[in-house]
Amino acid sequence: MTLATQFAETTRHSATKAELKTRVLHLYRRFIRNSHEFADLYELDMPVSSIKTKIRQEFERQRFVTDLNVSNVLYMKGQMEFQELINFWKQQCHTLKYFQEQDAYNTYDKNDFVKNFLRGN
Repeated sequence: MTLATQFAETTRHSATKAELKTRVLHLYRRFIRNSHEFADLYELDMPVSSIKTKIRQEFERQRFVTDLNVSNVLYMKGQMEFQELINFWKQQCHTLKYFQEQDAYNTYDKNDFVKNFLRGN
């Protein structure tokens, strides 16, 4: 049984980039370590390696943010996202939105000639 407050974290502002980097790496590791649980909880029909890849992409997307205040907000959003995922406060459709563009690329649309041509179909 998971307590709702087990993964809660008080909102605090990192004063230095080094402190924030440590916190972000800790959050990233928590996401990666719990990727198996995310797959089981949300019954995701994909390999765990794809989930880990998507987690990595989401963190990499924000890698070059230089403003410390913006980075602090992004960290807290990531922390809230982790808590919602691990406590099963989301529905499967909310979780699958992260994988939409990945799935959309692999679908075959007989009416879209350009996409099919570029994919080699």
